[in-house]
Amino acid sequence: MGDKKGIRSMKHDCRGGIEGLPLQLLIMVVVAGLGLTIIMGWMNSISAPHSIGEVFVNPSEIAVYDADKDGLYTREGLTITVTVTDQGGDRLEGATVVLDGANVKAKDGGQAMGVTDTSGQVVLSNLKVEQFGSKLTTIIVTVAKGDYGLDSSYQIPVIPS
Repeated sequence: MGDKKGIRSMKHDCRGGIEGLPLQLLIMVVVAGLGLTIIMGWMNSISAPHSIGEVFVNPSEIAVYDADKDGLYTREGLTITVTVTDQGGDRLEGATVVLDGANVKAKDGGQAMGVTDTSGQVVLSNLKVEQFGSKLTTIIVTVAKGDYGLDSSYQIPVIPS
């Protein structure tokens, strides 16, 4: 095969190993820094999730009456104002508000519901509430809006008098 005296074996020559290490380390640091920059930029572009903040209702309780003593407690011509905010406390426009319970009905006999205006309010007027018996019941106020979710945590007590 020839004379092997002039050829050095690469297996035992470790002198060049240290020269390539700083370059490889520098490349890894640059790539890691770019990756971190890309990930942080992506995370900063993610917006906080929307949610319904608070629901305010006026009146906060409703008294119903049994004028003819037949066990049916009623209240007619009632106006309920619901104000809705988002998680930041800003008024929430376009949220659907539905009242359910104590047989609450709109003037036309349908479901008592409405949509909040630019000030985050909906006024539901000329409502009728009726219940049998003198037990305490509640009207559940449900608020819903697209990506803000659903909130049914507010209840209006209905008190027989």
